[in-house]
Amino acid sequence: MTRAFLRAATALAAALIATTVMAGSAAASPTPIPQRFSVPSGDNCTYGYTEGVLEWRSFAPAAAVRLTGVVVDRPIANEPIACRDDRRYTIATYVAYAGETVIDRAAQRADNSAVRLDLLLGSNTSAAGIDRVVIQVCRASFDRPSVAPDYCGREYTFRPTLIGPASA
Repeated sequence: MTRAFLRAATALAAALIATTVMAGSAAASPTPIPQRFSVPSGDNCTYGYTEGVLEWRSFAPAAAVRLTGVVVDRPIANEPIACRDDRRYTIATYVAYAGETVIDRAAQRADNSAVRLDLLLGSNTSAAGIDRVVIQVCRASFDRPSVAPDYCGREYTFRPTLIGPASA
């Protein structure tokens, strides 16, 4: 009888420990960490660029992504870099995706200046699941009445970086 009781008590203790460990790991979701970004226009003088921080508003897939930073178009007064004015302006685009579906997009323009950036992608949609943000910087001419930019740098893709236990 004592041996059967010890076996039952051991099995019960093991079950309680397993339940506690599983509940604790389920409650401890991974946490996204703020992620720096820097995306150039792709030209030799780096006339245009955007840089800042992506803040994923949930763990992956995120419900929204906040972008803070700056969009820059050179030349800027009192800047030591010698880029001549090329009569173009910079447009930075930010696109949030869930799989292949565009969830939200935004753009910020700058002309011979640095413009502050504070965007929230995904806040106006009921769909959740942002798994990446694609950022691209283009340059467009004032001299040509074209809708399309003169040239663009390559697209940069950013995915959330997580800390903490992996989700099940």
